[in-house]
Amino acid sequence: MTHKIELFTGNCKLCRDFLDELVIGKCAGCELTEHSMNSREGMKRAEKCGVKVVPTVIIDGRIKIEGRPDFPLICSDELYEFLRKNYPL
Repeated sequence: MTHKIELFTGNCKLCRDFLDELVIGKCAGCELTEHSMNSREGMKRAEKCGVKVVPTVIIDGRIKIEGRPDFPLICSDELYEFLRKNYPL
């Protein structure tokens, strides 16, 4: 299963490190888009999605993780189901 992953970032080391982790953990079929809060487009998308902190990840418009989670985001059906149940948008 492929997913649309959106990462909202600021200009900080935490966000850069988290982006690197997502790039490594996503499967080849998943689409990862970074929205910088330093750009007008990023701010518009963040407002539409209700993003208030960075980093924030939104997956498939159904899952929202605010801040850096304390578990790795490595693409799998089991992880997606866990996130869907515990981090609904």
